[in-house]
Amino acid sequence: MANRGRLFWKILLGFWLIFLLTTQLLWAVFTLYNPRHEAPEDNIARRIGNVQIGTAGAVLARGGLQALEELKASWPPDERKFFSDSPVVDAPPQGEGALPSMQQTRGAVSRLVMAPDGQRYLLRYDLDGLRNEYHQGRRSSILHMPPPLFWLGLTGGLLFSLLLAWNLTRPMLQLRRAFERVSRGDLSVRLFPVMRRRHDEITDVAKDFDSMAERLQVLVSDREALLHDVSHELRSPLARLQLAIGLAHQNPKNVYASLDRIEHEAGRLDRMIGELLALSRAEHQGALGEDYFDLLGLVEAVVNDARYEAQVPGVDIQLTAHQPEDYTVKGNAEMMRRGVENIVRNALRFSAHGQSVFVSLSRVDSLLEITVADQGPGVEESKLSSIFDPFVRVNGPLNGKGYGLGLAITRKVVLAHGGQVEAFNGPGGGLAIRLRLPHWE
Repeated sequence: MANRGRLFWKILLGFWLIFLLTTQLLWAVFTLYNPRHEAPEDNIARRIGNVQIGTAGAVLARGGLQALEELKASWPPDERKFFSDSPVVDAPPQGEGALPSMQQTRGAVSRLVMAPDGQRYLLRYDLDGLRNEYHQGRRSSILHMPPPLFWLGLTGGLLFSLLLAWNLTRPMLQLRRAFERVSRGDLSVRLFPVMRRRHDEITDVAKDFDSMAERLQVLVSDREALLHDVSHELRSPLARLQLAIGLAHQNPKNVYASLDRIEHEAGRLDRMIGELLALSRAEHQGALGEDYFDLLGLVEAVVNDARYEAQVPGVDIQLTAHQPEDYTVKGNAEMMRRGVENIVRNALRFSAHGQSVFVSLSRVDSLLEITVADQGPGVEESKLSSIFDPFVRVNGPLNGKGYGLGLAITRKVVLAHGGQVEAFNGPGGGLAIRLRLPHWE
């Protein structure tokens, strides 16, 4: 119990005090509702006293003191000791201020009776003595409750409060320990396997905690992998920069050639950093805002730009769109343009002279579908699921022209818009990438 927190003791003592307060409120309400309420033992003692006094008074009034003594002799000793009779010497005559025939208090019942010889006797029955005999001298109540009921309620209330406090604070303690482990960097902790049998809101909290821990674990793992890949990708151009600077120092005649190499590598670093920044923005883009744009117009603009570049390698880019249709999308038009442009440029990069790139836009139920297919070598089936990861590159006619970030940016953009992305090899060869975006109505 020493390691229990304040919440445990608050629940334990709180429910126990509520039990005591409820009993006292019930007693107060019952007392106000029935002010003449009499305890069962008091009622029994009063009835016994009335019967004994009534019988003794009738016998004394008819047969005198001798008949009363014979009646008392027939009583059990336990009942006889509570009865007493005494002559009244100075009693006033009846009708002139005499005591009433029966006088009853909480402690005793008394009656003034006249014997046949004219002598008056005061008969008295001790009710307190009878009650004490039944209770064996103990108190009749604790906080207005019979002692057995009080101790039973006290014990039961404490046990119930203890069980309830333990049941509520135990998962809180487990949750606290789990957060401590997460704060120390241990993201493998899981709570749902421990709390799955509760079937209550705390179980839902455990599920949410596990989802949070799994998400954090994935993010940390992705960050470590991305950091490793970035450091690896930056090492090569930096090494060539250092080599060019060293050659310029060794041979001043090659300064201009070294400067050309430095300019080229600096441009590569600038483009790579730009791609990394675009990936970061796509990944951490929060609310996309209330912008609405026409997806068909966006795709047409991307295709027109790509056709201009495709003149050099001699690749034909064809666009097919089902019309008339509404292609309105809610989100960030600039991000979406970057995502679509990346897959079109990727298809152009893997296409040779005389081949074609097919871009299609259609509406399927509540989704807008963009498909970009090329006639290139395609991708091995085992690598299809990884081409959207950062710095993953596959062999192609123009291998080495990219950094492996374009498709990763596309996936982040599509997911930020609530869509889906998939890649597959076409039946006639080549790679096809399909984007699905929710249509705004």
